[in-house]
Amino acid sequence: MKLHWSPRSPYVRKVMIVACEIGLDDRFEKVRSVAIRTRINPDIVRDSPVGRIPVLVLDNGTVISGSYAICDYLDSLHDGAPMIPSAGAARWRELELHGIADGLLDTLIAWWGEFLKPEGQRWQALCETCATKTNACLDWLERRSESFEREALGIGQITAGVALDYLDFRFADLDWRAGRPTLAAWHENFRRRASTKATEIVNDE
Repeated sequence: MKLHWSPRSPYVRKVMIVACEIGLDDRFEKVRSVAIRTRINPDIVRDSPVGRIPVLVLDNGTVISGSYAICDYLDSLHDGAPMIPSAGAARWRELELHGIADGLLDTLIAWWGEFLKPEGQRWQALCETCATKTNACLDWLERRSESFEREALGIGQITAGVALDYLDFRFADLDWRAGRPTLAAWHENFRRRASTKATEIVNDE
């Protein structure tokens, strides 16, 4: 399998943590791929017209685009505890958590895109909206994290942990831990996992 990969992408990192947790991290040929919103990478587009990463190319030529779809595929390749429950209330609870955490990631990516612009060119209304959404998602995760330690690690918690790490990486001045002690304590434990240490974000700009 070939994975279009970047050490800065939180979406790629989600895939790699899932792969590490289920013992499939050595199955990839990782191809360093740069995906920028304002530029087409022909190597990525050659495999997936979406032009974003991660993209997984299977040995039979099938192409899977997007972190959730790739994690779902990887989850089908092992016999251990699923990262995405297949049915019932557990599935919908996991997808509820994943939806909020992944939405937080989407918001942070959009917000960071504005920070890359000169200050006078930033879309202030978008920045304010992203800030409000970020705080709302973090408050939701604080409440939900009260049950994290009683639940099996799945794609929801993994995505939440990746989003919090991305906050620390790109928005170091934002004190997201203030007023969120349960989420902050859980995140410290999350950062100690072998899978998260093996996939730490690297800024190779």
